[in-house]
Amino acid sequence: MILPRIRFAVTVAAVTSLATGSIAAQYRHFRAATYVRAYEVQKMKALEWLRTNWAIVERQVKLDKVYLETHRDGIVIDDATLQQAKRFFAEKGIETAAGIAYVRNERNLFETFCYTRPEQRAEVKHIMEVSARNFDEVILDDFFFTSCKCDACVRAKGDRSWTEYRLALMTDVSRELIAAAHAVNPRVKLTIKYPNWYEHFQGMGYNLEVQPRLFDQIYTGTETRDSVYNHQHLQPYQSFQQVRYFENIKPGGNLGGWVDTANRLVADRYAEQLWLTLFA
Repeated sequence: MILPRIRFAVTVAAVTSLATGSIAAQYRHFRAATYVRAYEVQKMKALEWLRTNWAIVERQVKLDKVYLETHRDGIVIDDATLQQAKRFFAEKGIETAAGIAYVRNERNLFETFCYTRPEQRAEVKHIMEVSARNFDEVILDDFFFTSCKCDACVRAKGDRSWTEYRLALMTDVSRELIAAAHAVNPRVKLTIKYPNWYEHFQGMGYNLEVQPRLFDQIYTGTETRDSVYNHQHLQPYQSFQQVRYFENIKPGGNLGGWVDTANRLVADRYAEQLWLTLFA
């Protein structure tokens, strides 16, 4: 299977048409997209691997769009592989966009970038430039936050709280990345996807007051997973609540909801995420 951990996006068709000028959806009332991690995108260098695995996907779901991740865990996809994948999907009438997971080591407790350190800021900027020069749309997956408490961060924070410092830091990084993307591709549209959190956004640097005005579009994480045995303890109804909440931080600019198959015991929870996202 091309996507061992499948991310699936559902978007109200009318909203997407207005926002992006996209062609009609394959489904009547919504558009469907999937997000492919850098681990799988790098395998698309082998065209036969892509053909074989995509055949499994398209037998099961009608997709309008594919997000091809350009970075995760230090993997940066080369231009030739990205362009080959774009051509493959274009021939099938499927839109493509870039996705970025700004995570240094997901397996190490979701190790984030240190945005205080100039060398890591430069690395982050390079990833955005790779993405923007290959695609006219880039989405920041829900790793665009920081939990770093290194000595450099402690010094830079000073007397401020971690929330105050991280909000200012990540707002500055947002502006820097948007400028970098437009410098290499003036046409590029930038989307930020917010995770399935609620009260913890600001503590990790997500500025829900300022960022939605900076980015062209937002997407809503509606992955609620298992509410008892998962460490996040997210309640099922949150898949509905999240969409309603984000509709109000960027009215008309919330493209839809994202779910995935991770961290649940029964398939019904996966289906319920989709239902609640669509109902919302």
